[in-house]
Amino acid sequence: MLTVDNPKTFKWSDISLGDCAEGNATDTYFTLKLFNLLEGLLVDLKAHDLYDKLISPVTEVFAGMERAGLEVSRDQLSVVGRELKYNCIDLEDDIYETSRLTKEDNIYSNNDLMSVLYTREGGYELYPPDLTKGGKPSVSAPTLKILLEQIGKELSKRKDV
Repeated sequence: MLTVDNPKTFKWSDISLGDCAEGNATDTYFTLKLFNLLEGLLVDLKAHDLYDKLISPVTEVFAGMERAGLEVSRDQLSVVGRELKYNCIDLEDDIYETSRLTKEDNIYSNNDLMSVLYTREGGYELYPPDLTKGGKPSVSAPTLKILLEQIGKELSKRKDV
């Protein structure tokens, strides 16, 4: 397989024909292995019809988009960026208005977030669904997603009662 360390300085004219042929052959070999693996999974999942009728026809469209790229308005992108920035600032302000956070807390600090969510008396005192390798309660994105799902389920149960 051909590995190019720096595509900006790499010159295809400097590669030997043998190395190029070997790299292309390796790419082809692994592409075929991947195809066979994925095709087997499609058959096992009974999703072959889905692929044939839905995914395969649009592959050409997606390949064209990837080749040609997409036009993006810099002005519109700037407007959306500002809106997102202001929305984040508003959400952060809302977070700091809760009684469980102090002005000294930094919600971007893992230690402060861990304290507020799990260990601080007067904090949320939640049970951590996952721990770090060091044994501390985790505040990773997947763990926070689990917490949100658990909280959502609990709120839904309370709403039904």
